[in-house]
Amino acid sequence: MNIAFYPFWAARTLLSLIQVVSITTMTYLVYKQTGFIPGTLLFLCLYAGSFAAAKFAFPFLMKRAALSRLIIGIPLIKTLLLIGIALSLPHLTLHMVLVFAGAVALSAASHWESLFLEELRPKMVEREDLVKANSLLSFSKYTVSAIGLVMTGITIQYLGPIQSLWAAACLSLAALAMILTVHHLIHSYSSYSIKQGTSRPFHKIKKRRA
Repeated sequence: MNIAFYPFWAARTLLSLIQVVSITTMTYLVYKQTGFIPGTLLFLCLYAGSFAAAKFAFPFLMKRAALSRLIIGIPLIKTLLLIGIALSLPHLTLHMVLVFAGAVALSAASHWESLFLEELRPKMVEREDLVKANSLLSFSKYTVSAIGLVMTGITIQYLGPIQSLWAAACLSLAALAMILTVHHLIHSYSSYSIKQGTSRPFHKIKKRRA
């Protein structure tokens, strides 16, 4: 696996953690404000439905904009959305429709972010490394999801939901930094290849050994 796989791996792991933290926190807020289990289930259904809608709309986004723009723009929008929700949370809880709308937008942005990253995976993983890469990604995803669920519960219990959302926003900033790193490495190598007149695939560039 090449040098860009490791920040890619970090970004994918952070995305899984952010998703767990944000959806757990917002589900808690909906239940706390409404005290109504069917309303909470409706919230989760809307969140899952926006996930499916985002997947359906993904090919249209790919046709209308370059991947290089979307891979930066969507994570930036998601980060700003998380910051906005954290800042306005005391007011949002007075208008649950806005909480539902924010969750739908956040779900769509999160799913698009993951799908765009998946588009980059073939550039970084050779066929012989594919099993190893998939194992690492799956292990880290399920591990941080389990840990994130426990830590989110503890954070909400002792610090409150606002701090939990701010933690998600900070993690989103870190994920954005990792995605920028991946984009920079791929773009820099592509520019170098054009200048040198070589067609060597990016995924052939290995991490230097110490």
